[in-house]
Amino acid sequence: MDRKSFLTTIGFGVMGFVGSIFGSMGFNSRKSNDICGPSDPSSTSANFGIVTSPTVSDNYQNSIGAGGSLRGTNTYGSMAHPPFFIKEEYTERFYFPPNYNNTKNKVKDFNLNLFPLSVNIAHNVNYQAWTFDGVVPGPILRANLGDKLRIHVKNSSPDPHSLHFHGTHDPMEDGWEPIPAFGERTYEIEAGPIGLHPYHCHVPPLMLHTAKGLYGALLVDPPVKRKPAHEFVLTFSGWETKGQGKNDFYTWNGIAGIYDRYPMKVPVGERVRFYIQNMMEREPVMTFHLHAQTFDIIRSLGTTVPDGHSDVVTIGQTERVVIEFVLTKKGRYMFHPHQTHMAENGGMGWIVAV
Repeated sequence: MDRKSFLTTIGFGVMGFVGSIFGSMGFNSRKSNDICGPSDPSSTSANFGIVTSPTVSDNYQNSIGAGGSLRGTNTYGSMAHPPFFIKEEYTERFYFPPNYNNTKNKVKDFNLNLFPLSVNIAHNVNYQAWTFDGVVPGPILRANLGDKLRIHVKNSSPDPHSLHFHGTHDPMEDGWEPIPAFGERTYEIEAGPIGLHPYHCHVPPLMLHTAKGLYGALLVDPPVKRKPAHEFVLTFSGWETKGQGKNDFYTWNGIAGIYDRYPMKVPVGERVRFYIQNMMEREPVMTFHLHAQTFDIIRSLGTTVPDGHSDVVTIGQTERVVIEFVLTKKGRYMFHPHQTHMAENGGMGWIVAV
C-alpha cells in the first residue's frame, strides 16, 4: 500500500493534545492586540481529550522503531512522524502569520505567558518543554516598521526567564535580565528593521532555555507592503530526547514530519513567500533546499530586494531568511535540510502546487 492510501485508510485518533497544536490557532481572526494560544497555564493541558487510539495494522506497528521511525519500508519521506491524533485542518494554524485588522494602530500590545508544558514533538515522543503561551515555537507577533510594541510577559514558572528580541531597540529593553519565578515585566520596543526577528529567553544557560522551546518570531512589515503572496513562517529546531547531548529529532514549527504527512498547498503560478528562521541549538548550521524550483533570497534586514537566487540557502543559528518563488507546474515539491540526518528525523516536507 502506498503512503497516500495508507494514511487515508488508517485515520487519526486523538490520544492526547499538545500546546503545539492550538497555540498558533486563530491568527487570522484576532485583533492586533491579541496573540493566539491560552494565557492561563491552568487551562492548558497536554491531554486535551482522550478517545480511542488509531487502529494500525500489525505490520505497520512492527515497522515502527523508537520515536516512530519507519524501518525497512519504501516510503520516501521523513523517518520521524507526527503524533497520529493531529488532523490536517490543524496544520494551517502552525505557519500562517497573523493578519491584523487594525494595522494602522501604531501602538500594539501583546501578552505572553511563560510556563512549562509537556508537548508531543513526534509520534510517541513527549517532551517536557518550556513554552511561551503553551506552544513551541511561541506565537507569531506581527507589526509595521516603527510601531511601538508593548509586550507584557508573565512568568508562570518556578524558574527565572526573560524575553529578548533580535533587531534594533533600546538596550534597557534588551531582555537579558531575568524575570524572577512567578514575576512579570513589560517590555517596550520599536519594531524594526523590516524582516523576521527571533525572540527567545536569554537566561543562562542560554542553550538550555532556548533548546527547551523558549523561542518565537516577530515579523516586521515594510511601509510599502511586499508583493501579494502566500506567506508561511517556518521555524526550524532540534530536540535532544535521550540525554546524550545531541539532537535526536528536528522539527518545522515544533512537530517532526508535519509537512511530510500534510503538505502545504499553494496555487500554481502564484507567489509564495517563506519566512524561515533557524532556532536549533547544539548544531551550528542547517540548509534549506527546495526541489524542482529555485527561489529569490532576501537575507538582509531592512530591504525587500532579493540579494541572491538559488535552490539552497545556508542558515546559521538564529539567522533568518526570506525566500520567494513561484511553482509553475502542478505537482509535489520536496523541501528539506541538506543535512541528511535532519531530513530523515523530522525535517523533510512537501509543497503541493494545485
